[in-house]
Amino acid sequence: MASTAYSKGVLNCLNGGIDLDAASVTKVGLAVTTYVPDPDEAALTTFAANEATCTGYTGGFAGAGRKTASVTLTEQTANNRVVAIIADLTWTALGGAVNNTLRYAVWLREITNDASSVPLAALQFTSDLTTNGSDVLVDFDNVNGNVRYAV
Repeated sequence: MASTAYSKGVLNCLNGGIDLDAASVTKVGLAVTTYVPDPDEAALTTFAANEATCTGYTGGFAGAGRKTASVTLTEQTANNRVVAIIADLTWTALGGAVNNTLRYAVWLREITNDASSVPLAALQFTSDLTTNGSDVLVDFDNVNGNVRYAV
């Protein structure tokens, strides 16, 4: 499956429940190859069950592996869309002793626990990445965004 948005996340944004570009509101976590994003997934339960467990990554609600996202919303009238531009994120020294093969960066909004939290988008890497103790950089598109809302 390619990258996808989640209907519950879009609904929460449209009804004002999530302010995407407010400071420290959203995060990005890493999912392994067993994760299959479902656009109808309403909570982080399935993501959490397939979240990275490699050395240097602490998953789960409020886990240090989930990085705070810095987001800029930009209107692109020439393309009839609004884009969410997420600043690049680096996870330092992932893997080594325990490794994972990563497939997705999942943009999310944590609320009170994973069952109450909301997935926003699953962004599939161009190719799977096996951790080996090196840094992992997720290089988001800083011009056209990785999440686009067409009008």
